Amino acid sequence: MPSPSPPSLTSEQQRGRQKRVERIARDLGFVGFVEYRHLYSRAGGAQYGQARLADQDRLLVFAEAFERDADPEEFSLTAILAHERGHQILARHPRIAKRVAGRVGDVGEEILASLLGSMICREQADRDALVEKAAAELVTRGVSVAVAVSKLQELRDIFEALL
Repeated sequence: MPSPSPPSLTSEQQRGRQKRVERIARDLGFVGFVEYRHLYSRAGGAQYGQARLADQDRLLVFAEAFERDADPEEFSLTAILAHERGHQILARHPRIAKRVAGRVGDVGEEILASLLGSMICREQADRDALVEKAAAELVTRGVSVAVAVSKLQELRDIFEALL
């Protein structure tokens, strides 16, 4: 069982993490507030919060995102933040938001956020990890691998046309 709080960091280390998540989020196109919190979220390491206006949206990044980033078997910090940016795109992109609003549940939103996140990552490993995450969600729900791959490609084509 993980400890209730992450190991202590110096103020300088915390500022470094804040700067790093801010830089990555902006590179991915995130609009709004980006905040690092040195605690565990139990939500995968980051969380997107939609506000009334896009420039008031919030991206909270937690300590486990850095722990996952340090583990080569886990998602990179960039992939984690790209997934959250995918949520923002689903909510804010004019052509995409109106097509998905009220039409997808939580699982569907996670799949779409991962797919969108994969489309904005520069590194192939991050793109692959996010597509695999989306495919795994589908397979877990009884979709065959072949159908999952086909469906994700179909969705990617739609997103590319809309972006």
